Amino acid sequence: MTKDVLINISGLQLDVDSEEPIEMMTTGAYYLKNGKHYILYDEIAEDNEIVKNILKIGPKTVELTKKGGSSSHMVFEEGKENLSYYDTPFGSLLMGVTTSDIQWKEQEDQMKLRVNYDLTINSDHVSNCIIDVSIHSNAGKDIQADV
Repeated sequence: MTKDVLINISGLQLDVDSEEPIEMMTTGAYYLKNGKHYILYDEIAEDNEIVKNILKIGPKTVELTKKGGSSSHMVFEEGKENLSYYDTPFGSLLMGVTTSDIQWKEQEDQMKLRVNYDLTINSDHVSNCIIDVSIHSNAGKDIQADV
C-alpha cells in the first residue's frame, strides 16, 4: 500500500423512523506502525469547518478519532460496548458504541473494512449503523473531497 490513498466511506444509520445514508470520497495518508494500520484524512463538516480524522485499525479493534468543531473518539470491539464523550460547541454527550461485527480484508493495494454497530447517546439508543471503508493506493490520481 502506498502512503497516498483514496478513501471511500459509505454507511447507513437506521433508526425507528428513517434511514440516513452517508457517502464520502477523499484522499488521505496511510501508515503501518506496530502492526496497526493508520489512515489520516480530512472532511468538511456541515458548517464548512475542516475535521481531522484518524482511523486506526488493529487486529481486534478499530478506532476513529475526529478533531474539529465537534470531536469524538469511537472504539469498535466486537461484542463490547465502549463509552466516550462526543464534544460539541454546546457541551459533551456520552456516546456508547456496541459493535456486533467487524470485517477486514487486506490486499497489496487495497483494504476493505465493514463495521456494524449500535449507537447510544446519554444511554438512549439512537441508531443501528453500518459503515464500509474502502482504501486504495492512489496511483497519482487527484480528487477533491466530496461530502
